[in-house]
Amino acid sequence: MFSSSNYLGLAEDPRVVAAAVAATEEFGAGSGGSRLTTGTSDLHLRAESAVARFTGYADAVLFATGYQANVSTLQALAAACRGPGLTIVSDAKNHASIIDGCRLAKASGAEVRVVEHRDIAAIDRALAERTTEHALMVTDGLFSMDGVCAPLPELIDACQRHGAWSMLDDAHAIGTIGATGRGLPEHFGVRPDIQLITASKALGAEGAAVATSAPVAELLRQQARSFVFSTSPAPGTCAAITAAVEILECDPGPVQRLHANIARWHVRRGTEVHDPAGAGPIVPVHVGDEAAAVEAAAQLSERGFIVPAIRWPTVPRGEAILRVTHMATHAPAQIDALCEELERLGL
Repeated sequence: MFSSSNYLGLAEDPRVVAAAVAATEEFGAGSGGSRLTTGTSDLHLRAESAVARFTGYADAVLFATGYQANVSTLQALAAACRGPGLTIVSDAKNHASIIDGCRLAKASGAEVRVVEHRDIAAIDRALAERTTEHALMVTDGLFSMDGVCAPLPELIDACQRHGAWSMLDDAHAIGTIGATGRGLPEHFGVRPDIQLITASKALGAEGAAVATSAPVAELLRQQARSFVFSTSPAPGTCAAITAAVEILECDPGPVQRLHANIARWHVRRGTEVHDPAGAGPIVPVHVGDEAAAVEAAAQLSERGFIVPAIRWPTVPRGEAILRVTHMATHAPAQIDALCEELERLGL
């Protein structure tokens, strides 16, 4: 399986599974209400506290999905800034949840500027030319198709020059980027105002959390619509998130094994990576022709390798890829075997 976002294998980790089972047996299968009614338990608060502690922020707000977290955060910030106005500057290759969040923010009075992928000069211009009092730059951390990281230090510098807030969707970088898996802020040594993490990828569970300052967290708890109007995550989910975070805090093994596997891949493929902790687990193998990509994926499947072909509209026409994702649980021999199959296919 070279297509999973379960990067650290924590979805099957006995410690995470046991925590989810114990919580379900004690508290039941569902939470029974929204967070502002009856849906907040000690398990929800513990999960939020664990994420805040792990990321180094004052607070964190738990959402049922990363999609909800992005959409509701952007909309809530736009609504809160309706009077003085808010301009949102968004990378052209941001995740669909950010795109939809920007659309809802625009409906709530925000101006939205979409800039070219990782274009610092364009972001700087957009922030400088804004007519609103407030501005927010939002970007993916580790982009899920091309596998590159956002230039976070330069982005935050631009935000600071123009008095703008910064928001990072670190969904694919939490648990994978940084020496201890704390994402792009750890790797680059800088901190955005908002760091969104998902529990449904490297943490092996479900849901997401927005780590931020106490005032922004309180705003989200009162005005983020998917937080206010959705049934809260199940007890087992909350316990699994807390357990996964605690594993990363005390056991460096999963992150180290992932980084070792990433390094092995690049050595076998002849690509240079100075720091596997900053390389990321997503590697596109460029094919180009859509039919050729589909055929290559089918041949890999026949030989026991699950590697999806990614085509238009996910990527531009004529730029189809095989999307390889690495996991801490891959054996070195499995990585070597995939590299050999790709070489056989001329890729």
